[in-house]
Amino acid sequence: MNTMYLEGTLSCKAMIETHPASARILYVDEKKRTRDFSWIIRRAKEAGIAVVPCSRQKLDELTDSRSHGGMVLEAEPVQIPDLDQTAVPEGFVCFVEGVEDPHNLGSVCRTLYAAGCGLLILPRRSWDAVQPVIMRASAGCFARLPLAAVDHPEQLVQVMQRLNRPILCAERKEARPLFGYDWPVSFCLCIGGALRGLSRSVTAAAAQNLFIPYRSDMKAALDTPSAAAVFAFAYAGEMYETENK
Repeated sequence: MNTMYLEGTLSCKAMIETHPASARILYVDEKKRTRDFSWIIRRAKEAGIAVVPCSRQKLDELTDSRSHGGMVLEAEPVQIPDLDQTAVPEGFVCFVEGVEDPHNLGSVCRTLYAAGCGLLILPRRSWDAVQPVIMRASAGCFARLPLAAVDHPEQLVQVMQRLNRPILCAERKEARPLFGYDWPVSFCLCIGGALRGLSRSVTAAAAQNLFIPYRSDMKAALDTPSAAAVFAFAYAGEMYETENK
């Protein structure tokens, strides 16, 4: 059974709240108590998770770092289910392809969760070894954001077509500007990495391509976390205006 050690209150809190059955032991600095610490400790005990006060040296040894802030959670990695076994929610779901760096994936998760994404779909691969990095970079949102995996891009297309969900691609060819776009009620936004972009099977299935209008003569694509932020909050901003009229 795999084991990971999550650092910091945000990662520990998110895992305890969303995946308590995967959490094993909460290690806390025996000399530190804040309101946030006390709340997390109480939630852990309510969930039947062992709480172990210990020295800073012990915490440093568990994580091989000193950035834990006095709290470390021993847990099993988050398991990402197959898209075919996942209930796809209405509204905004997102497929992100070509992200290899765990810090970048964490940033993407943090942004999408904040913008109201209901499901992040990823190409299948094992993130188990780097989940502590993803959790830290995402401020715990990797645990909070519903996730699903596909074995190949064609699987994504098949599922979305079966659900009658339009695929919108971050793609400049035959595209319209992102800002001012009239978003469908439910859709799958697809964003590719800056180097390789999206798979052809995904772009071929697009109902609409969208691009970010630049305010300079820059020709390069934005990095994936930045592009995800622009696209996600273009949608979130539109929804905010609609709901607050």
